[in-house]
Amino acid sequence: MRRRALTVLAGLILMTGSAWAGDAEVFDFDQEVATADQEREAVSRFMVRAPEYAVSAVVVSKAIPLHQHDDGSHVLFIVSGRGTALLDGQSVALKPGTLLHIPKGVRHGIAAEGGRITLVDFVGHAVDPAREEHHE
Repeated sequence: MRRRALTVLAGLILMTGSAWAGDAEVFDFDQEVATADQEREAVSRFMVRAPEYAVSAVVVSKAIPLHQHDDGSHVLFIVSGRGTALLDGQSVALKPGTLLHIPKGVRHGIAAEGGRITLVDFVGHAVDPAREEHHE
């Protein structure tokens, strides 16, 4: 499972466009999510930021409320945990290996069930480089 997750992660990063012209970096996903504040309902930590996209490690302890992004689309890859996503009113079961595409403007939210969900969030638009962490 872990190998498949890393393969998907690498493939999605390559598909999103050329990387930022800088040093290559390697991130330990488990270490990134271990630093998440367990008291928050959800927290994300940027791992990669480039002009065309960003990649974040996300931990959902309880829920991410319904919201939408008007600046670009997101692709979510569920690494661990189970829950439910609501996409424009449609309920979708989440489990390890689930890949979701959330187009720009689609209202969505996530609820963890029986523990936390960890996921990788591929953001298909420029992200403010001054933001070190993004908390939902």
